[in-house]
Amino acid sequence: MKAFKGLLYKELKLTKNWFMVGIALLLFGVIIGVGLTKYFNEPNIFAVVAVLILVGHGLYLPAYLLSSLNIEGQTQLWLHNPNSGAALFLAKLTAGFVLYVVSFFISLVVAIMGLSHAVNVVSLFNLTGGPVLNLTLMGVGITLGTLFLGVWVLFYWSLFHSLKNVPILSSLRWPIVIGTWILLTTIGNYVSNLPLYQKLKNIGVIKLDAYSLEFEAGKTSASAGFVENAELSIMNGMIYTVIVIIVFYASVWLLERKVEV
Repeated sequence: MKAFKGLLYKELKLTKNWFMVGIALLLFGVIIGVGLTKYFNEPNIFAVVAVLILVGHGLYLPAYLLSSLNIEGQTQLWLHNPNSGAALFLAKLTAGFVLYVVSFFISLVVAIMGLSHAVNVVSLFNLTGGPVLNLTLMGVGITLGTLFLGVWVLFYWSLFHSLKNVPILSSLRWPIVIGTWILLTTIGNYVSNLPLYQKLKNIGVIKLDAYSLEFEAGKTSASAGFVENAELSIMNGMIYTVIVIIVFYASVWLLERKVEV
């Protein structure tokens, strides 16, 4: 546990500048939203920008891990680290998740403020499930999504660097990685369309009512929102959890046996 804490502290220290840049970009987005709202005198513009910032956090952890792994590849620090690959990757996931939670919470507050001041909106606070339930389900969906994508980043990064040690494949790393992604995506789409999977997916479904935002700026109008009757499946979440565990340990295997960063 002490070693893991050390790895976590090192990871947070290593990526603190990345986190500050992320917060700066978030605030810049807020400023842009406020500026457009004032310029067009349309309060719903800020609400749309705030919701987009919130949903955009689905890419937070993948972007964080790519940045952190790139730093590791440049510094060569892992060559002298006695910890297991699982501990190294878990430290990165944990650090990234901590920073994600902080950034997501700030974005959530901004989104609530934006929605509360919107005028042409079916308010989140008037949905059937109530504000707490709908915000919770929304946050769970985005969080699970960013974790899922983050683990896949670990896998493809490990695969890419493992091929560097195979002379005949070293120059073909990008085509192999892209080909692997296409193959796995095709298999995933095929399985997801099977009748058995569809039946499993419908077990433990939680429905999330949609809401939409509309605004007008002069003669121009636009809208943003979630698809109608969005759903979260508990069984589907369990299946994806198993996939995440398998992909994570595949990444660890590649790191410990094949990768020399």
